[in-house]
Amino acid sequence: MKLSLFSLASLVPFAAAHFRLVYPTARERVEDKMSIFPCGGSPSTERTKVSISNGSFPVALNMGHAETAVEMLLALGSDPGSNFNITLVPTFGLLGLGSFCLPEVSFDTSVLGVKVEDGMNATLQVQTNGDPSGGLYACADIQFSSTATDNDPSSCKNNSGITASPFSGSSMKLNANESTAEGEPQSGSSSGGHGGHGDHGSSAASLQTATWGMLGAAVVGAVAML
Repeated sequence: MKLSLFSLASLVPFAAAHFRLVYPTARERVEDKMSIFPCGGSPSTERTKVSISNGSFPVALNMGHAETAVEMLLALGSDPGSNFNITLVPTFGLLGLGSFCLPEVSFDTSVLGVKVEDGMNATLQVQTNGDPSGGLYACADIQFSSTATDNDPSSCKNNSGITASPFSGSSMKLNANESTAEGEPQSGSSSGGHGGHGDHGSSAASLQTATWGMLGAAVVGAVAML
């Protein structure tokens, strides 16, 4: 059966509706539950092992919107609920479709506030702005390991034309689920910073946020290197 150009165009919103967390391995992804805070899915039975000695791990995504606000948070523990109170990468702007990866997302003591121990469990949350409002969420359950050696999967790549840039001023204080893709507050959202998550709950009660002066350069530089 042949499809007309109109029919193919009508499928695009479904095929490129949200985003996908490729690495670390995401919890089971249910497209119509991605707007449910904090993870849109149940905890994984197996956790991705993250090497302690590396001090960082890659986060690979597949983007379905041409312009997106993205944020990466972490919760410590085996069952953290909605307590995503550590900011790994503050909200930034991402332009482009398809593969996007940050090869080195740091988790040292200055970021986590505690020393990483062998066997420590945690959950990564990647959130983006919703369409048209709210947020979209994907989570990956991880375990810090002294025996894991390779945190550089082949999925860590960037499509040509993908660009990432830090927001500035008040925009950098917004969670991704409070922000538009351009870094403006969503209609009806609080501009009080990372502590407010509207109707989706709080994912950052006590943030430890890196300065964008350094982190922004790292994000942009990491994308340029791949």
